[in-house]
Amino acid sequence: MNKRILYVTDTLGTGGAERQLALLVKYLSPEWERRVWSFGNGPFADAMRKSGVLVDVKERRKRYDILPIFDLWKLMIRWRPAIVHSWGWVSSIAVAPLCRILRIPWIDGSIRIGGTPVKPKGELSLGGAPGGLKGYPRLSVSLADRVITNSMAGLIACNIPQTKGVVIYNGFDPERLALIERIETSSGPFSAVMVGRMDHFKDFESFIQAARTVCENNGTDSWHFQALGKGHLRANLLERAADLIKMGMMDFPDAGLEVLPFVRRADVGVLMTRPPNQEGCSNAIMEYMACGLPVVCSDSGGNRELVVEGVTGFIIAPHDVNALVEKLRWLKTHLQEAQAMGSAGRQRFLNEYTVDKMVGRTTSIYTELLSQYKRN
Repeated sequence: MNKRILYVTDTLGTGGAERQLALLVKYLSPEWERRVWSFGNGPFADAMRKSGVLVDVKERRKRYDILPIFDLWKLMIRWRPAIVHSWGWVSSIAVAPLCRILRIPWIDGSIRIGGTPVKPKGELSLGGAPGGLKGYPRLSVSLADRVITNSMAGLIACNIPQTKGVVIYNGFDPERLALIERIETSSGPFSAVMVGRMDHFKDFESFIQAARTVCENNGTDSWHFQALGKGHLRANLLERAADLIKMGMMDFPDAGLEVLPFVRRADVGVLMTRPPNQEGCSNAIMEYMACGLPVVCSDSGGNRELVVEGVTGFIIAPHDVNALVEKLRWLKTHLQEAQAMGSAGRQRFLNEYTVDKMVGRTTSIYTELLSQYKRN
């Protein structure tokens, strides 16, 4: 039986979706022949190639460049995958016509957020009003055989029917477990870390403002803040935090693809998201939990599916700098309770977010679709 899986993605950059795609192709059973096609390059291309996966990258020269789509179609006709699994809006639109013509089962995995897509300033709008998708995303979701999201919040917000939608939470590479052991420090400043792509989606500004508020009221010796990530807003954020960096209270280290050596040295993990954007199953929060950190995050999409309020951390209103400062101060002055929250979060992570569960559930969808198409 043909068990070729073609993964099609918009980019192979440093985002959470790209990390999960790399994890899936790495640990999928060898009985499935895997191949990846991407419309954008990035560090995960080499990471997947090192896992023995064939990766094709055909970058678009401009926003509306459709020539790579024709190259993708040629590959689909020649290689004839048993299943196509797309991981982005561009990818989903590109594969939809040929999947229907060639009768190839198609899974749309582009919904990786806990709400409807939001138009970034100056970019092509792919989203819609709250309560559902509009335009091309709605079309791709309606045509797909299955829609996989990584949070129940995303499934509900995008109005995906239960007969078509499946929630599969993110997994965690077991090879990274060696990096999660906490590095306890008996002295030194209380450290907060925020990990995320530095773009319109993440609210690093609130994180910076919280650091500045703490510094103004409590001095600089007992606190330290770290911002980890890449993105087109990084230079702007560095400028905004220049005073804090100069005081040695904040830094922006270049962590590359692996943030855990930095995260495990922190005392608390923070994730603030700028509305109306919504988180799916946040890789950053999973990394905080893996390292045994209590979490402070904004009430956004799937965050409540990860963080148990008052047990593994705190969930606060978006943009609420005062609440962020309050929770950070509370954790600093209640170290025993903070450690208990971190331990509870780590146990929850080890029980619920394994790569075996992610790969197993995804494989069951593949098998189900192949059987369904064979019967028809």
